[in-house]
Amino acid sequence: MSGRPKIFGHLLVDVIRKERCVACGTCVAVCPVKILRMESGIPKLVGQCIACGMCYANCPRASFNVEEMEKELFGRTRNENEILLGVHKAIYAVKTLDPGIQEHCQDGGAVSAILTQFLSDGGDAVIVAGLEEAAIWEAKPVVAVMKKQIIENAGTKYTPSPTLIGVQAAYSEYHKRNIAVVGTPCQMRGLSLVCTGDYANTKLDDSVKLRVGLFCMETFNHDSFIKYLQDEGLEPDKLEKFEIKNGRFYAHQGGEIVLRVKLPKVKDLVRSCCHGCDDFASEFTDLSVGNVGTPAGWSTVIVRTEKGEKALRSAENSGLVEIQSVKEGKTGLDIVYKLAKIKKENAVKHNSDD
Repeated sequence: MSGRPKIFGHLLVDVIRKERCVACGTCVAVCPVKILRMESGIPKLVGQCIACGMCYANCPRASFNVEEMEKELFGRTRNENEILLGVHKAIYAVKTLDPGIQEHCQDGGAVSAILTQFLSDGGDAVIVAGLEEAAIWEAKPVVAVMKKQIIENAGTKYTPSPTLIGVQAAYSEYHKRNIAVVGTPCQMRGLSLVCTGDYANTKLDDSVKLRVGLFCMETFNHDSFIKYLQDEGLEPDKLEKFEIKNGRFYAHQGGEIVLRVKLPKVKDLVRSCCHGCDDFASEFTDLSVGNVGTPAGWSTVIVRTEKGEKALRSAENSGLVEIQSVKEGKTGLDIVYKLAKIKKENAVKHNSDD
């Protein structure tokens, strides 16, 4: 790369002040002198910048070349049948057969089952989204090294987690060298840059063995989300889980649905950065998993790489999951394609208005 690198000052102007920052934590994770810190979901400079350019070069919202990354990760660019979902080899319906995972998982439990098998196959850490102990429904990265930790942190959080900080911690603090990472599309794009971009960290690249992406339409601003729940007469700290399906947002407590609203009712909670994202199906991963496109109790799993196929089949061979073909039509993959198309069209409109 020629010319002087863009540094944190440029990141502040081009990304943070324009409300494009996704709070993935990539910039904090790659800073070689550790003078960046996440504060209220925003990276802050807390020391003397050495102008290395690592933060800007690895930010998924500063610059991300889709075609170049596809060639790097998959050896080819997407074909005309992959425009909406990205490069992939197969799509399956998957559900866990493990009673312990079934009891705590969301949807089909495919992610928890695959991660559990990853540890059984020799993996030494899994980066998942957990919750801060001192805050209500505030997500944080967790370095899970046991099945119990994977199950404890199962379920969608709907607020952002600085996942890449967890990846860095697994490597530098926990000294793990066989890591799986679970994240949303923006987080996985940050991870892709860290592992294969112009300023790639080869040590992290060698240590990250499996990337599992989540379908994601949008996430909520944490403070606005909590206030909304309180305004609805709920006590957020007593709620057990949230889910979005069939065009509605649900909150659960005591095994019952205590809030059911149509998605337009919560649209004002969506983070500004999400409006410019065009990736619904976590296109830059080994496996992508979501809760649409398959019946209740199942997960849709998109296999993108040989590594992803091997991880999924290992879980099947161990009896952790059942795998079936995915139905086409209105109740099947059509809804996945529809949501992916909507997100791409909305992003084009939003970005053209900027």
